[in-house]
Amino acid sequence: MILILLFVNYKCHTNYSLLLKYAVYKLDKMNFLLFEKVDRRKPWYKYVTVEPPMFLYMMAYMITNVIEQTFYVFQACTVNHGYSPEICYNISSYSDINKEVQLTVSTFHQWNGVAGHVVPLLLAFFLGSYSDKRGRKVILLAGLLGKLYFSAMITLNTAKAWPVEYVIYTAALPSALTGADLAIFAGCFAYIADVSSLKNRTLRVGILDVVYLSTMPTGVAIGNLLWNKVVNRSFTIMFAINTSLMVLATLYTIIFLKWQTRPEQKSLAEAGVKNPITDFFDVKNIVHTVTILTQRRPNNRRLFLWFLLISMAFYTFQRDERSVMYLYTIKVFQWDTTSFSNFRTYLSTLYVLAMLFGIPLMTKVLRWRDTVIVMLGASAHICGHLVYAHAKVDKLWYLGATFAAFGPCVAPLIRSMTSKVLPASERGVAYAFLSVMENAVAMFASIIYSQLYKATLDTEFVNSIFYLTITTQVVVFSLTFIMELMLKCKPLEPLYEADEERRMSTSS
Repeated sequence: MILILLFVNYKCHTNYSLLLKYAVYKLDKMNFLLFEKVDRRKPWYKYVTVEPPMFLYMMAYMITNVIEQTFYVFQACTVNHGYSPEICYNISSYSDINKEVQLTVSTFHQWNGVAGHVVPLLLAFFLGSYSDKRGRKVILLAGLLGKLYFSAMITLNTAKAWPVEYVIYTAALPSALTGADLAIFAGCFAYIADVSSLKNRTLRVGILDVVYLSTMPTGVAIGNLLWNKVVNRSFTIMFAINTSLMVLATLYTIIFLKWQTRPEQKSLAEAGVKNPITDFFDVKNIVHTVTILTQRRPNNRRLFLWFLLISMAFYTFQRDERSVMYLYTIKVFQWDTTSFSNFRTYLSTLYVLAMLFGIPLMTKVLRWRDTVIVMLGASAHICGHLVYAHAKVDKLWYLGATFAAFGPCVAPLIRSMTSKVLPASERGVAYAFLSVMENAVAMFASIIYSQLYKATLDTEFVNSIFYLTITTQVVVFSLTFIMELMLKCKPLEPLYEADEERRMSTSS
């Protein structure tokens, strides 16, 4: 239909722009599928957008993930408590020293979590609305620069005999001023939602999740190999590698990503903005954000939006369990860095396999509803953590990891469902607050996990941290189950499908 109109316009030299727009707007399902088929003929690399910087950013993080936890324990042991490196490298063999250092590290994790997340929590009221106006690239780039600074400064900390809490003052807090992880995740997922069709959004979001989850087994394994075989246990070299990967992620974003991905997004020059600071910290951004989150919507969409935001908060609450989980394995199983790295590699490999094959199988082949998959993921985490809590031998933890394999399916499904609740013009705010729930909630999670672990350290209830995680996943399951009942066991259909189809058709 569109090709015929273009041909007539060319032959008759007549302005059919209005007719063309009308025809695009009135495309039915058959025509829309035709556009999708034409679009699919593009080479696969034409679809690549934010995946490389997300991969590099997460690879940098995962290579030093376990090493970073080891560094905090080592720095607290050698500097804060004054023990020799020989003792601190084998701290699991010294129970009294181990307990003493674990209390210090638990307190550090608590305040490090607060410092790293309180500022992004405040920035979230501006980030989403600002990205809706100016584009996703600017907030993504700001977050990457913040994490690049963090990597550089923690490299400096490894070269100095500074107490472990100096990491908070020199690295975590300044990095948080850019939005850091929150800005990166909000920017990436809003960008991918902007450039993907409604039909393929769940798959594209799932692929992006696979991209960053794939770094978990590979990153941890590579980090363990480098740590033991290449760099001779040098913290400085490990974090220098981390910094190099962050440089690559930042350069890719600057060179290859578009500043604007939707027509309503305007650059500062196009909008005639003279003061970029007041443009960002505009009170209208807060009003716009609050309006989007609170305005009435048809078919329970406002309630669903809040269910999804709360579900994301409780789902990602468990991610701050990792630091105390590492301390738990040192205490209960006498694990070292290599043992914990091996476990994390196994767990992450299962996560990636579940994401890579599980989501396409459940959404495209079995055609399960999003709500059903979220409930399955929450149930997987519950089963896995029951095993973690009661395992008497360390091998059973691998069984728990197997049960928990489908757990990460929750996050991409929540993001996809959120995009169906709101129109595209309000998506930046939604993804910013999803990132708040995904990252800034760690500010509270780190305190609760640290305090709970410290309170139960010398008791038989030291496994309470896993029951805390189980509780959060029960909340996710319950909210999703309520949505399933309210939807009457039907899929969550977008209310703005016509607008989305028209936009993707015209962009083709």
